[in-house]
Amino acid sequence: MKKSKIVNEGGINGLGESLVNLNSQSFKSLREAIISHHADQDESEVMSNRMIALRFQMESYLSSDETDDIIPAGNFIENFLKVAGISKKKFSEYIEYDYSNLIATLKGRRKVNPDLAIKVGKIFGVSPAIWLHIESKNELSTYLNSDSSYEKYSLLELMK
Repeated sequence: MKKSKIVNEGGINGLGESLVNLNSQSFKSLREAIISHHADQDESEVMSNRMIALRFQMESYLSSDETDDIIPAGNFIENFLKVAGISKKKFSEYIEYDYSNLIATLKGRRKVNPDLAIKVGKIFGVSPAIWLHIESKNELSTYLNSDSSYEKYSLLELMK
């Protein structure tokens, strides 16, 4: 079994380069501080933090070069709805979007179009461009994963 290298023997390094020592005093202190801070937050602060976390997840997904794990943009919409405690039916009515089309979008069977990206962007405070970038990344990833015939294209071959 391969042992992971611990960069910071004290425990917390924050660099994502090693395992965190869950038994270190610094980790235990940090965990207690987080739990205490969380307990002092009201519902709106908790929801706001969860929304921020979702935005970070979207940006992290976009910055990743990974093309195997495709996350539909609708999956992020669904997570925002869960955090806000809004039903899919109420949401579809509010944005004047057919319920069945919304469900198809949430499941990745339909794409987030510019109209929906603008509406969702206004409601959840996420730029419409991010929603559309996720769709573009997913479409490109699908092509890259399904067709290796693009490998034949290169500048050197073209210049021959």
